[in-house]
Amino acid sequence: MRYRPQLATLVKAAPDGDEWLHEIKYDGYRIGCLIEGRRIRLESRNGKDWTDAFPAIVEAARSLGAGRALIDGEAAILMADGRTAFQALQNWFAGGGEGLVYFAFDLLELEGEPGLAGRPLEERKEILRRLLARSGGPIRYSDHVAGGGARFLRAACARGLEGIVSKRRSDPHRPGRTTGWLKSKCVKRQELVIGGFTEPAGTRAGIGALLVGFREGNALRLAGKVGTGFTQASARALRTALDAIEVDRCPFQPRPPGPAGKSTHWVRPELVAEVEFAEWTGDGKVRHASFQGLRDDKAAGEVVREVPAAVGGAAARGRPVARRRPVVEGIAISNPERVMWPEPPISKLDLARYLAAVAGWMVPYVEERPLTLVRCPKGIAGGCQFLRHRRSWGPAPLRRVSIQEKNKLGEYLVADSAAALVALAQMDVVEVHTWNARVGTIEQPDRIVIDLDPGPEVRWKAVVGAARLVRKALEALDLESWVKTSGGAGLHVVVPLRPERDWSECLAFARGLAGALARQRPDLFTDQVGAARRAGRIYIDYLRNNRTNTTVAALSPRAAAGAPVSMPLAWDALSTGARSLPYTLVSAPRHLARLRRDPWEGFHRSRQRLRASQVEAAAKLAR
Repeated sequence: MRYRPQLATLVKAAPDGDEWLHEIKYDGYRIGCLIEGRRIRLESRNGKDWTDAFPAIVEAARSLGAGRALIDGEAAILMADGRTAFQALQNWFAGGGEGLVYFAFDLLELEGEPGLAGRPLEERKEILRRLLARSGGPIRYSDHVAGGGARFLRAACARGLEGIVSKRRSDPHRPGRTTGWLKSKCVKRQELVIGGFTEPAGTRAGIGALLVGFREGNALRLAGKVGTGFTQASARALRTALDAIEVDRCPFQPRPPGPAGKSTHWVRPELVAEVEFAEWTGDGKVRHASFQGLRDDKAAGEVVREVPAAVGGAAARGRPVARRRPVVEGIAISNPERVMWPEPPISKLDLARYLAAVAGWMVPYVEERPLTLVRCPKGIAGGCQFLRHRRSWGPAPLRRVSIQEKNKLGEYLVADSAAALVALAQMDVVEVHTWNARVGTIEQPDRIVIDLDPGPEVRWKAVVGAARLVRKALEALDLESWVKTSGGAGLHVVVPLRPERDWSECLAFARGLAGALARQRPDLFTDQVGAARRAGRIYIDYLRNNRTNTTVAALSPRAAAGAPVSMPLAWDALSTGARSLPYTLVSAPRHLARLRRDPWEGFHRSRQRLRASQVEAAAKLAR
């Protein structure tokens, strides 16, 4: 199970209409509760483990008796007047006490409920309500009202609440920030990154004011000073934390005007503050700002200025809200509305959000590997180009490596994180292809790929049968393999290896295996290049194992109609009844969310060796 929460878009007013459910907006920490029998894990939206911080919630979750479940909710302090306050939660962390509640508002997985995340929100909430019907302790079901958003928001503001969250009742779960969930606030409040502080004046201890900002592209923009909201204790604790990350260089761009002086200190922009304020000024500063606490559950790279969007139009129809440079995994996406696939219409922002959603699965397949990319700056309808070398830097999360080639030094990009994958989308990259070796052992491949490329007349059933024959041949040579769709008409059989043999030995093995299969089943296979030779048969492309040749990465989209993706499959899930096309950029996240186990379980832990005797055996079989 993986916790990938759906996030709400800030709007100016709550939506009306019966298609919306409205909940109270709680002022605490967004937490996913993952239940696997007696094992409970509490996880923040950015993957931080909060299990030890909330033992009472853990015990209450254990008492639910669920064998396997994933609950989405908010941990907050419920005060006597019925409100929740982030500052109250900070005080609870400092001294404990009572009032801790886990408000559960969505259910993403439950045994016996297949495909739960893809079902309408209203159905998921009803199943959640029944699950929690006899629960005690701090776990409470977060109820809602249907319709009447403006009236519900007025009532919430009259009670002194922070605001409400409006959710489209018929929508499936969609990870990331969407317009299927909208938030309306009674007060102005948001997260801001701390980039510096000033010395206190007079008898005040700790700090004078915080210098805070927000991300705009790769720059941190100053949003002003926060000089109130501190207690003596919180100011001292904050000063200790800031002293530990002090730096000489100002992190803001542009640098704030005026001399810094001895009273101003700069820090690494790592800490996120919750700030309440009166309004934004015309030059992008917060007025009358008050410190509410640190947000350990928010990543500094994700903090952008929240600009309320009007309700109606795109928001009412569930499409992305028009705003300045939406940010995904800390990457500002330019031209977010650009159509990358015309049918179904999939935008550049959709591509970025897809890569963020599947990053937990995809990064292990691409990290530390040189990339060859397919870039479509006008979408796939406008033409695409292969991009092997990159002489200049891409967006910040990507890194560049130099690899010696035959006549020159080649510069390649490497993507090691979710942010790096999203950075590729920002570059209009549609396909991601990887080497069979990692940069640390570039002359020793750590996998062999057998690419089964069928001719146009070959049926899918024959392709599946061919992949199983390849698997049996590898098993006869004492090698375990895994399979994935190519995102086209074929399949890839992948053999992980210890990085010990060189490129020529791995290529020789793949060539020998291909030749043996073509010799044994000439009606089904060919190892000869050329469309004429492939007619009615499956070409075994062993050349994927040549140095500098690449294979499309698992979960990478393809620049083809329908936006198919290359999907890893368990061998027992490889069906003869459907082609790979059902796995698309739209359907893949839902498919992954329904999986109970990794289809490539054991792949990354495999330590099998390619022995010289196996290379020789493959060569003999081909004769």
